[in-house]
Amino acid sequence: MEIKVTEVRENKLLGRKEIYFDVIHEGEPTPSRADVKGKLVAMLDLGPDTVVVQYIRSYFGSSVSKGYAKAYESKERMFYIEPDYVLIRDGLLQKEEE
Repeated sequence: MEIKVTEVRENKLLGRKEIYFDVIHEGEPTPSRADVKGKLVAMLDLGPDTVVVQYIRSYFGSSVSKGYAKAYESKERMFYIEPDYVLIRDGLLQKEEE
């Protein structure tokens, strides 16, 4: 699996960087959010608790997936802005039992 960052935008209003990337995974299934997040954190020297992978989109017959992630300045800012379902999906928040 190889990740190529195609664009990084600075969103000063929300206190985050918006990262668009391509994941090249020839002969492999679409990588998990955790794998992609780990590679992005290592590549861009970010904090692991301040990054959220919004989506990874695969296209039929292609070995390249497109993705979008957000890296916040602080964990508090991320928990204030991101909806709970995104944090639960990325494993940063536990789902409450009813």
